[in-house]
Amino acid sequence: MSMLGTHELTTTGSEAITARPLCPNCGRPMHISSTTKSTGGQPPLRTYGCGECGVWVTEAANDLS
Repeated sequence: MSMLGTHELTTTGSEAITARPLCPNCGRPMHISSTTKSTGGQPPLRTYGCGECGVWVTEAANDLS
């Protein structure tokens, strides 16, 4: 479960709907910067960055395998 708020992005056609976390500082949608693979039974990690204010957040990504 994410500790950040999310912003849903809708698309047209058969593309999936995705959610991006909101920056805890300015509230704008953040962009995914990197992901890691799961190791040793730990979930993978996602790192998001805010291009507006420069905040970076890393969180567990339990939905990735």
